[in-house]
Amino acid sequence: MKLPAHKYYSLDKAAKLAGCEVSDLIHYAAIGVLEICIKIPPIELFYHYPKNEDADPELLKVETDSIFHIDTKAVHENYLLDLSNEADNLESYGLSPLDYKNSDNHMYFMRFSYKSEHFSVIERYNVGKDERDIERWNGLLAIPSAFIDNDERELSEWDDWEISVCELMPPRCDEFSKSNNYEIGAFYIDGWYEISRNKMYITDYEYNLLINGGKYIYDSPMHKPSANKLSNDINTLKVNKRAERYAVNREKLLKSAIYILSKYPNECRGERKEISPEKWRDCLVRHLDEVPPLMITNEDVILKHLRSAANGKVDS
Repeated sequence: MKLPAHKYYSLDKAAKLAGCEVSDLIHYAAIGVLEICIKIPPIELFYHYPKNEDADPELLKVETDSIFHIDTKAVHENYLLDLSNEADNLESYGLSPLDYKNSDNHMYFMRFSYKSEHFSVIERYNVGKDERDIERWNGLLAIPSAFIDNDERELSEWDDWEISVCELMPPRCDEFSKSNNYEIGAFYIDGWYEISRNKMYITDYEYNLLINGGKYIYDSPMHKPSANKLSNDINTLKVNKRAERYAVNREKLLKSAIYILSKYPNECRGERKEISPEKWRDCLVRHLDEVPPLMITNEDVILKHLRSAANGKVDS
């Protein structure tokens, strides 16, 4: 019996098929020749779940640097025309045109879509409020290699190791459909989303690239600045540096943690005088006023980095 082809594989399955180890796949992703993906939940269920069971889940906001190629002036003229058609009825509701424009009673949306074999998204633009959001998404998103590289050793050794990401990318592909006036971009998370190694996947597209020697991620047009994105509109030239800031913020955290460890060694160690990541974290939190302000403040994320340090990246 011939079975259907897989559209994606777990890391264990992909490694077995390719005749290599999972650690090899992690390495290829860290050096940028393989994309590792995650299955994304619906946008309205995109939560960060704290390790503290008493804490409430945090709904994460997602932004994107995608581009809408639209005539803003014409769009707003159409919006105002639509608004004026309702003006005759405003007084009967006790509303002024300004009240109506700023209320939720009058919505004028434009929608933009992208769809590939592994990912789809619909963004919408609220013309009246000049706001945009992600209405719906589905499928797999790729983890930028910088986040894999930061935790390469731990991901290679433990299948339940979690990494924290604040950026995700559309997975590479050759064929896709999209709105004519839409250029898809990266997705930036207003917070930290934790991903376990055992919930990571490789698309069939990436697997086929891998067994044929791999391909650097930035060789793909989807991940390179295109001529279509070089607009004179300054609003389209925003560059998000969150992945780079992640590495910088992590370095600042570790420097501060090492300072606290050297100053309060007994508070950071367990009964056998070994470094305890939990005690180290608690000590750092107690003495935050003695170190420069930290951008990483989530205690679960701090603990993850200190566990990594205690396991070999930081000498006591």
